[in-house]
Parts: sequence; C-alpha cells; structure tokens
Amino acid sequence: MDRAPYRPLVLTVALAALVAGRSAADDDPLREKAIKLNQTTGTTAMAARLGELLKDEAGTKKLLTVAVKMVKEEKPPPLNYNACYVLAKAAQALKDSETALVFYRHCAQEATKLGSASKVVDVFDGMIDVYSGAKKYDEAIEACKEFLDLPVEDTENPIAQMKPFIMEKLILALAKKGKVDEALEQTEKLIEKDKGGWYFVRLKGEVLRAAERYADAADAYLETVERLKKNTRLEADVRDRFLKQMKYTLSGVYVDLKQIDKATEQLESLLKDDPDNPTFLNDLGFIWADHDMKFDESEKLIRKAIEKDRELRKKAEDLTKEEDQDSAAYLDSLGWVLYKKKDYKEAKKYLTDATKLPEGKHIEIYDHLADTHMALGEKAEAIKVWKDALALDKELSKREQERKKVIEKKLAEAEKK
Repeated sequence: MDRAPYRPLVLTVALAALVAGRSAADDDPLREKAIKLNQTTGTTAMAARLGELLKDEAGTKKLLTVAVKMVKEEKPPPLNYNACYVLAKAAQALKDSETALVFYRHCAQEATKLGSASKVVDVFDGMIDVYSGAKKYDEAIEACKEFLDLPVEDTENPIAQMKPFIMEKLILALAKKGKVDEALEQTEKLIEKDKGGWYFVRLKGEVLRAAERYADAADAYLETVERLKKNTRLEADVRDRFLKQMKYTLSGVYVDLKQIDKATEQLESLLKDDPDNPTFLNDLGFIWADHDMKFDESEKLIRKAIEKDRELRKKAEDLTKEEDQDSAAYLDSLGWVLYKKKDYKEAKKYLTDATKLPEGKHIEIYDHLADTHMALGEKAEAIKVWKDALALDKELSKREQERKKVIEKKLAEAEKK
C-alpha cells in the first residue's frame, strides 16, 4: 500500500508536536516561577516579590501571560491565593486590568475557601480599584454592592470594619458614572452617622468636584479643614498630614474656580510649614507663571522643586532607572516659565525632555512645547506637536477638553498660514 500521500500529514503532525514541545519548554521556567509564588507568605514577603516583579517589566509581562493561562485552563488551577494575589497586584501596576481581574477573581474563590475575612477584604479592595481605574464603573458598583451585602455579625470582623470604606468607593464610582444625586444622598447618610466627623465631609467635596460643582466642593473642603482642626481623636502629626492634604486639594479647586489669589494663599500657607516640599513649590511657581505673575520668583520656586525632588530620590532605595528621573510636571513648569520670560531656546529644551517621559504624554505639555516651537519660528515642528497632542489616547478632563479646542484652533490657523 502506497503511504506516500500521507507523508506530508505525518510531517505536519510531527512538526506541530515539535513546535508545541518547544513552546511548552519555553514556558516551563515561567511556570515554575509562577508556582514558586505559592510559597510566598506574609505581607512583607508579598511586597518584596511584587517589587522584584515590577523591576523586570518585560519579564513579568511574559510571566503573567503564562500564569493567566494556568488559572484559566488548568483544573484545578495550580496557583493558590498567595501567588494569584501577587500576580494580580503586578498586573494592576502594569495597567493590565483584564489580567489583574482574572487573578483577583481566583483570589476571591480561594479566600472564600480559606474562610479568611482579611483576604476577602484585600481582594475586593483591589478588584474594585481595578474596575474603577479601567473606568468600568458599572462593574465597580456591582463589586461594591456585593461586598456590602456580605453577612457579618461581629463588628470586629475585618469585613465589617471595611464596609464604610467600600461604601466610599461605591459613592465615588456612582459620581464618576454621573449618578451625582445618588452619590450625594449616600454621602449625607455617612456624614450623619459620623457625628461631627471630617472624613465623609471630605468625600462630599470629592463628589462635588467630580460633578464640577467647584464652589460647593470648596465649601465642603473648607468645612473639612475646620472639623479637622477641632478633632482631638487624631494624633497631632496625623491630623496635620490630613490638613495638608485638604489645603492642597483646596488650592486645586480654587484654580478650577479661577480664584488664583485663594489658590496661592493655600499653597503659601503650606510652604510656610513645609518649605522644601517639591509639590507645593512647583505648583505655586506654575500657577504664578501660568497667570503671568512673579516670573522670577516662579522660576526660583520651580528650580528648587526639581532640586529637592532630586535630593529625595537620592535618599530613596532601590529606585529603577525609570523611577529615578525628573518629574515631567516639574520640567514642564520650568519650560513654561522660561517661555513666559521669552527664553524660548531654554524653554524648548526642558519641554522636549518632559514630553519624552511617560507621564509627559499630556495635552497641556505638548501645547506648551508647540507654542515654544512657534515662538522660535519652527512652524512645521509646532504643527507636528499639536497633531501629536490631539492624537493622545487619553480620556480628557473638562480642563483638558477646553485645551483641546484651543489647540484645534491654533492648528487650523498655523496650517492656514
């Protein structure tokens, strides 16, 4: 019997098996690495493993690809709660929400089997953050409601203690979904229960700001500040830290309201107590420069912000090369104040550096750079940067949407000329 017609099929099957064998062999070290994570126990060890994974972004992405198949396709999955929780956090940090959710869902099943309330809390907390970060607000709301419906009788149970904070996440998801009235109604209930407390008044401010009701938000934050000042339950240093946060947030709300004097007043108050804080230094310098005020003082503040930020990075341990870089926001601020001072050549240098950084892919920074190109007579370069700004794949805030309209007008005028 002539078997020649079957030879190509035999060869194809053999070749496929060989390729599959090679693929499996390639995955073996990654599979072993994933399974080894099963042995990671304790918060400190988990944090250490996560840190190691995030230092090797490319390698971790390959590991996640193999591990997610193990969880999806193998019955029972060979990865336990510990491994999946570390992998979920790694995927979350790398902004791979779908992969993170696969691991979190498996963690939820494992936590239920273990009967661990603290693990249930950790999983839902992470899962809700992933949904919200991916702007999947319906799913975030459902996950919050699922957690809040968990039956708990013991008030000392971690689930019971976490419920007010999951309610906070629910309220914020409702606000971002556009259900502001419902979010505010739930917030008022929390404020009423927490007689004289400050925490949920702050939440009310956050909801109002998300709804772009800036004047009402400012009132809520001012009330939060007053309640914090009267709070005797918090340790003094903790209270002061929260007060700083609220004053800083207020400065941003006042910028939204275009009440620049009030915004700078908050930042100057913060710098009086914390004169070397890079964030406060940069923000005050930028606000002055952006509103054509105190250019020389602005430049000094921003340069000091960059200097102090570098000093802080020197003190930090185990920074990656990507982490040990100047802030794109600070470089943009310096470039912008130099532009305002008509030092366009120097401005271009800092603004170009800012756009090269990951967080520098921002419509406002690109607009500043394009304006600088135009000031230098580099129209073609300006047009390209404006087009790049409009092509950025990012959901825009109201302020950024306004910036987009301005850029579209500038671009049309430049192309016409």
